[in-house]
This record gives sequence, C-alpha cells and structure tokens, in this order.
Amino acid sequence: MKKLFIIILSFIFFTCKEPYISPVSSPNLGYLVVEGAINSGLGNTTIRLSRTTQLSDGRRVIEAGALVSLQNESGGNLFFAEVNPGNYQANDLNLDVNQKYRLRIASNGREYLSDFVGVNSNPPIDSVSWTKESDGLHLFVNTHDPQGLAKYFLWDYTETWEFHSDWAPNCKYDAPNDPYWVTYVDQVIYYKRDSSRWKCFRSDTSNQILIGSSVKYAIDTISSPIRVIESGSQKLSVLYSTNVRQFALSKDAFEFMEKMKKNSEQLGGVFDAQPTELQGNIHQTSNPNEIVIGFVSICPSQEKRTFLTADEVGGWNYSSGCYLITEDNNRDLIKQNNFAQDGVTPIILPVEYRDRNPSDPPPNGYIINFVAADARCVDCTLNGTTVKPSFWP
Repeated sequence: MKKLFIIILSFIFFTCKEPYISPVSSPNLGYLVVEGAINSGLGNTTIRLSRTTQLSDGRRVIEAGALVSLQNESGGNLFFAEVNPGNYQANDLNLDVNQKYRLRIASNGREYLSDFVGVNSNPPIDSVSWTKESDGLHLFVNTHDPQGLAKYFLWDYTETWEFHSDWAPNCKYDAPNDPYWVTYVDQVIYYKRDSSRWKCFRSDTSNQILIGSSVKYAIDTISSPIRVIESGSQKLSVLYSTNVRQFALSKDAFEFMEKMKKNSEQLGGVFDAQPTELQGNIHQTSNPNEIVIGFVSICPSQEKRTFLTADEVGGWNYSSGCYLITEDNNRDLIKQNNFAQDGVTPIILPVEYRDRNPSDPPPNGYIINFVAADARCVDCTLNGTTVKPSFWP
C-alpha cells in the first residue's frame, strides 16, 4: 500500500509552513476518517465520521447519513443515532467485558468493519495537578494502575471558564423599543442598570493528540502534561475548570495514535518529515486495500474535574485592556466614533446632565456627556454565554 503522503486529516491540527503540492491524489470521495473511543460503561460515546480532502482544499467534509452500530461476537447490535451531521452517539453501552466488539459503518454504498476488540481495563484518574511557570500554568493528569494492566493512555479535556465584563451600563444610544428605557432624551438615553451581560461563561475542547505510556517505568504510574494556559489569560480571571477524560488503549492503538501525533506535529514544508502510513483496524469489506483512517478502541471512560482561581495560582495579573473615554452627547460624533454598532452599545455612564425637572428623581435630565468603552468591555455575550453550566458552583 502506498504511503499516505499529503492528505489533510480533518482531526489533525497543523499549519503548513510553505505551500506544497502533493504528488499523491486522494480519491474523489476521499478516505473515511473515524474518530472517537468507545466508552464501555455509563455515559456517552460519540463517533465522528468525515472524509479527507486535498491540502489545497482545507475543508472538513462531514460524513452524514451513515448507519453506525456496534456488534458483538454473538451477533447482537447496538445502534448509534446521528445527533448532528457526522456525529453519531450512543448512551450507556454497559458492554460485557467478556465479549469482543466491532464497529460497523454503512455509508455511500460501502460497508466498513473494524476488527473485533476487547474491553480494556482503565483505572481512575488520580488527580489533575498544576505548576506555574514563566510561560503560564501547566496542567498535568496523573494516574496509576495497581493491577498493572493499563499501560497506554489517551486523554482529552473540556475547559470552561467564567469571565466578567468590566462595566455594566446604565445608559445607551437611542433605541426606542428597548425594555430598559426610563426616559427618552435624544441621542444617549438613560435606562435601568443592565447586569444581564456582565457575567458569562465560555468552553473549549482539546485539539491535540494527548497520549502517554507507563511501559518504561518500574511501576505503572504516569504524570502527563495536557495543557498550558498562557500567563495573564482571561481563563483564570474569575474561575476556571477543566474536565479531563481518560481512555486506556491497546499497544496497537497507542502505536497508531503515536503516528497520528507525529504526523500532526511534524508535517510542514517539503523538508519536514512526511506522514507515515496510517493503517488502523477498520477495513472496507469489498475493497480491503481502501485506506480507512481510524482505530477502534474500547474501555470505560474515566473523568476528573478540577477548579482553579487566580488567587490559588497567585500573581496571575490578568488585564482586559479595557479603558474609558469621555464623549459629548452629539449624534454625529457618536456615529463618527462608532459608539453604536449594530445594536450593541458600548456606552456606560452619564458624566453630566442638564436638569429637566428638578423635582423628578434621577435620572431627570438630558445627558450632556458620557463615558464609553469597547463593546466587549460592556457586553460579555459577545464572547460567551450567560447560561451557567450545570456543574458550576
């Protein structure tokens, strides 16, 4: 089989250093890419299907409309539902550790089967630890297997953080239908103090292949780096959390992921190492020579969540870079300085106003000038959501 030289793998994250035209062509349909480890216990299993493209294309081609199932040696089937295009999910599989299973995929008139594989033992994660270095916060996952069965590991993580806008506004640019209105007074108006866009949350997932092995150690214990949070990052401005998932791999699966990791990290210009052949344990039944990228592995998923604050880390020195300026309440100046952008109003507080009726409670006058900031400094929903995660304290 020819080596798979320059095809873009949808789930490998890299940047080409120089343009390169591949001498090897990908078939029109592209090679099938199968991502995801099968969770044999409680919780979700998601299998992602896509097709490779040429480097010059750069798109992720989703494989939608496939039929995905897990078969055991006795002929039983567990079916996956397509929860969104290219993503197939099954819940709480509770697989028998005494059985072997294979993945079946039917798509585009072709059938793909993995080899039968057993359920690997996967010990719990001991802890997620950290150290503060000059470049930021280094996170580590720590685990050990007292039975000495699990020696090859794959990890991923989802990180979530709370962040706040610098100010909550109580005046804004003319918007007659706004429910927060108090008094209509020309260009910049008063309205009730709006804190609804002050506290937000944001999440992200790992985009690297995180693997480790304890084979070279005298005892089956491993501590592996998983993440570096850059110094001064917004992620620790209030509260940060990461949820690490761990999967135990077979030796063959680990070696496959090692190749994937090497390809994703070293692929670059024409003088860099080119991708090695990626032969997994999934095959096209009518054409065994067709390249299929992926390796089916089964184990119970183990998870560990941890929370961190800037105070715990110490000396984090986060700065939003936000600042205030004072402007006159003049319609032309406001538009010229772009203080009213597509319904998002980065206007904060009135500085001076002219009385309309001194007997009225404040605000009771026309605003003469005001202070303002960038929209992101006032409205956190521009970069996150106000929906609090269910696991948040």
